[in-house]
Amino acid sequence: MLIATMGLRIDPTRIVSFKPKYFITGFSLLELLLVVALIGILAAFAVPTYQKYLQQTRFLEVVQHTQAVRISQAACLMVAGQNLTACDSYPELALQAPVATANTAQVTISLTKAIITGTGTSSAGGFTYILTPSFNAAGQLSYTVSGTCVAATAC
Repeated sequence: MLIATMGLRIDPTRIVSFKPKYFITGFSLLELLLVVALIGILAAFAVPTYQKYLQQTRFLEVVQHTQAVRISQAACLMVAGQNLTACDSYPELALQAPVATANTAQVTISLTKAIITGTGTSSAGGFTYILTPSFNAAGQLSYTVSGTCVAATAC
């Protein structure tokens, strides 16, 4: 069968394909460089945020140990009235001092004002978490939170 085109006779069985002998596959160097640059930019923002998140999570263990002491102290103060010196040591609270862990260095109680201080290790930022008990005019107990963790937004 012959096809007539503008007076030319073309045999479809003899049409040669114009496909190249090889195909270019893969990524160009420019594409790879762009991907590496984008990953670098994302990592520059993500890594510091992730490290701060880890530090806050580690310091949460200090807060939990301190809160356990606070709850026992509040129960003691309900019995002792507004006498802070009656609840300013672990034996008076019927507690053992929290054991130091990878994130909690120590939890102490001030002997005169019953202030509870939790200190984190360097992996938890080394911050302090301080709970200061006080009574209002109606005799209600409240705690004021302070320490270096407040400014660092870790607690």
